[in-house]
Amino acid sequence: MTLAPAVAQLTSFRARCEEVTGTALDTPGALHAFSVERPEEFWRTLLDWSGVPWSGSADVVLTGTDVETARFFPDLRLNYAEALLRPLDGAGDDAPALTAVHADRPADSWTRGELRDAVARTVTALQRLGLAGGDRVVLIAGNTGETAVVALAAAAIGAAVSTAAPDMGVASLLGRFGQVDPAVLVLDRRAIGDDVVAEVVAGLPTLRRVLLLDDGPLPDLGLPVDRLADSTADAEPTRDWPRHAFDTPLFVMFSSGTTGPPKAMVHGAGGTLLEHVKEHRLHVDLGPGDTLYFHTTTAWMMWTWQLSALATGAHVVVNDGPVTGPETLWRLAADTGVTVFGTSPAYLQLGQDAGLRPAGIADLSRLRAVLSTGAVLHDWQFDWVTEAVGPVPLQSISGGTDIIGCFVLGAPDLPVRRGRSQTRSLGLDVAAVDEDGREVVGQVGELVCRRPFPSRPVGFLRDPDGRRFHDAYFADHAGMWTHGDLVEFDADGSSRLHGRSDGVLNVDGLRIGPSEIYTVLRQLPEIADAMAVEQRDDSRPGGARMVLLVVLRPGARLDGGLDRTIRRTLRREASAAHVPSLVVAVGDLPLTHNGKRSERAARDAVNGDPIANAVALRDPGCLDEIRRAVAAVAAAAAAPAASEDDDGLLGRVSRIWCEVLGLRSADPDDDWSDLGGTSRQVLSLLRRVRLELDADVPVQRFAEDPTPAGLTRAAEAAASAAPAGVAVLRAGEGRPVVLVPDAWGQLNLYAGLVDRLTTPRPVLGLRLPLRDAAGRHRTVEEVAADALAQVRSAQPQGPYTLLGYSFGGLVAYEVATRLRAAGEEVGCLGLLDARPPRAALGRRETARVRWAGRWATVRSGAALRRVVRRRRPSGPAAAPAAPDAELAFFRGSQAVSEAYRPGRFDGPVTYFLAEGSRAAASRTLGAWRRRVRELRVVDVPGHHGDLDDERIGMLSDRHVGTLAAHVSSVLE
Repeated sequence: MTLAPAVAQLTSFRARCEEVTGTALDTPGALHAFSVERPEEFWRTLLDWSGVPWSGSADVVLTGTDVETARFFPDLRLNYAEALLRPLDGAGDDAPALTAVHADRPADSWTRGELRDAVARTVTALQRLGLAGGDRVVLIAGNTGETAVVALAAAAIGAAVSTAAPDMGVASLLGRFGQVDPAVLVLDRRAIGDDVVAEVVAGLPTLRRVLLLDDGPLPDLGLPVDRLADSTADAEPTRDWPRHAFDTPLFVMFSSGTTGPPKAMVHGAGGTLLEHVKEHRLHVDLGPGDTLYFHTTTAWMMWTWQLSALATGAHVVVNDGPVTGPETLWRLAADTGVTVFGTSPAYLQLGQDAGLRPAGIADLSRLRAVLSTGAVLHDWQFDWVTEAVGPVPLQSISGGTDIIGCFVLGAPDLPVRRGRSQTRSLGLDVAAVDEDGREVVGQVGELVCRRPFPSRPVGFLRDPDGRRFHDAYFADHAGMWTHGDLVEFDADGSSRLHGRSDGVLNVDGLRIGPSEIYTVLRQLPEIADAMAVEQRDDSRPGGARMVLLVVLRPGARLDGGLDRTIRRTLRREASAAHVPSLVVAVGDLPLTHNGKRSERAARDAVNGDPIANAVALRDPGCLDEIRRAVAAVAAAAAAPAASEDDDGLLGRVSRIWCEVLGLRSADPDDDWSDLGGTSRQVLSLLRRVRLELDADVPVQRFAEDPTPAGLTRAAEAAASAAPAGVAVLRAGEGRPVVLVPDAWGQLNLYAGLVDRLTTPRPVLGLRLPLRDAAGRHRTVEEVAADALAQVRSAQPQGPYTLLGYSFGGLVAYEVATRLRAAGEEVGCLGLLDARPPRAALGRRETARVRWAGRWATVRSGAALRRVVRRRRPSGPAAAPAAPDAELAFFRGSQAVSEAYRPGRFDGPVTYFLAEGSRAAASRTLGAWRRRVRELRVVDVPGHHGDLDDERIGMLSDRHVGTLAAHVSSVLE
């Protein structure tokens, strides 16, 4: 096996930096700290140490400290092609420079001398055809030697180059190149049709000439057309390598385009060269004697990265042939003597899934490193490379088109930790930050760069005021480049990528990284691939749910058993939050032309939204299938198959269970948490059991056996119990704390509060019928009369302590006023965000509420908006609406709440105001102040609603601990 040089180039460079600074840089992280804290010294030292030819002055390294505007080496001039092709120690003119592998013909090869001569002749030919510095050239060609020669020649002249793969469609090509305003179009028609050529030429009005890399007949395109071979046949090689300003445009690159028209990023020659030389020599340790192959197309930024490797003296291998199987690239690496092999997680997974052992089918004895980028690299892939390829480091590198380089990558002097990138890129002040821009270590945050770096784009095309450039990278965190990736750094500087931040799911306020889901699903043999996306939940306006798209292996079928297995596995291996609401089998997932997954396109498809830029995808047709499949599964979930025991209680419980969870079917012993059931859904489940089966099951009883069979037994017991009375929610000593039930007449909403109260006193709950025998909703006064009787039966004498949330707060208030009228002492009356009824509001307050358009007594107005949406569904994938019985009961409670006219209360009231209710309280809280002798307002986090509102409520698991602390303080 060929190993890296005994002394890595990084070691040599560190020694040079120590000479410059007079400081030892041999402790972990010391060199990186120096590179970002003293950037002028670092980048000037790198320039000198690298031997890159330049002229002018390097005295001014950096013009400022602002990432968005700072410029590097404003007085320095260089030539990118000269730097790549110059003779080097150990890589003279006879050394191999470039080998181009083809599927349909023998490989082409150039020595360094031959490649420099080919580029020099092409420079002369292009200049004779009218190309000049400042022009732009676009290439539609495969990853061949001729493509590299033309790109280097254009760069030598000072023209900017933009490339695309020949399999991209006309709309996609014009969406990119239409922004470039090119002077010359370079084409290889061996992989592109004449009709595409004609449409592209017609769509680029600035073109002056077309240059062909193939030897086919010259087409009539309405402007001059030449063959490269004919133009260079009699061209003398130029001996003039003019040097250009550091920021002279070199490459125009494009974003993937899945969020809108692709951004045309202009990268400067100096920044690109310096960043690539740094990465190749210091992080990859490339040099003379190495052979690099990185699998890429001309549509991807890695094409420029592998081209720049010529500057190190390495031999570069390119390939325009297809990948016909998991062994294709490993055989190519063996045949060409590759020492550093670049690939993607998808290709590594292809080999692992096929049971391939590359070391057993190809001679990889020269291979010393494997690099991977383009997606998240999983832990098990490190293990597979070690076992199937050999003891070579697998280096996860990540950055992107936006910086034409890497933010995190490998290092020759550091161990590889499975699942992680070894280090931050030298000179780049990379960190993970939270939503407030504070650095976080050991947890997932947004990837940012906090100081200037030379490979930052010069700017965008068609962005005269820089607004689009600013909004793309600097709007989220002032003074920082925000990259759009999620990353987690350890204290040692290693990192784990968690995918794009725009692919993160936010379900009921919880941020979920999709990579965590994919890691778990890896263990299920039926699943070939998966993508988790966020879908609007039209049953809860503003809410969201997770849809899991799965591509199954041949022979696998997504039936009820596999659906439950997926849910159980995610629940047990990750968490309940990682369990999807819908699992949908699809034939394919959306990929961009450079092979990257597009969660954005899938998300638009499942939501029925227009696709921002479908031409950026390899197969836009897969989105129609995704729409249809999600709609079908949603419809099936809305009407689950009847249970075999449908006439019995278990069948009815199972039906409710499936409707709440959106399942096709349920087994009697299915565990609620294993299927992803949330605490919010538990409350909805038990409400429906009470309303439809007349069984009030306490949430604590459900928790003892959270299965359909267990809930059936609990419902049987509840149905046979007394319909009303006082429940002991928690035992204790002293005067009881009495809780009044919610708008459904249940106490389950208080479970978390009861558990977290620190008072030693007993906690009681009232069971109150809210409807009479005829089904009519009883008034607040009628409910309060029953409540008063129960309170006095449990506690004959005061002082009394009463607490109630929302509707329950109104009942508690009425009970307290009656106790005071009877001469009893009410020691504590707590209203948990109990908004004053409409009947209690003054004329101005009523007008303000009407003007604001927000009114709800029991909870936020989400329920009423839900009714409207049920009549007008937003798309085929809309979630099933809540049953009428549940909604009708809510509306009845709301009506009696609004009609209630509270009297005066001659005592203190503590009002626990939810943070999300402050705006409404500013319009209505005066109604309570007019009726209460002393109103004390305590602010607590959260929102009013918790049941059918995506906003996190004050009684939710997230906030109930804080609420309990405030309530406990009042109870002391």
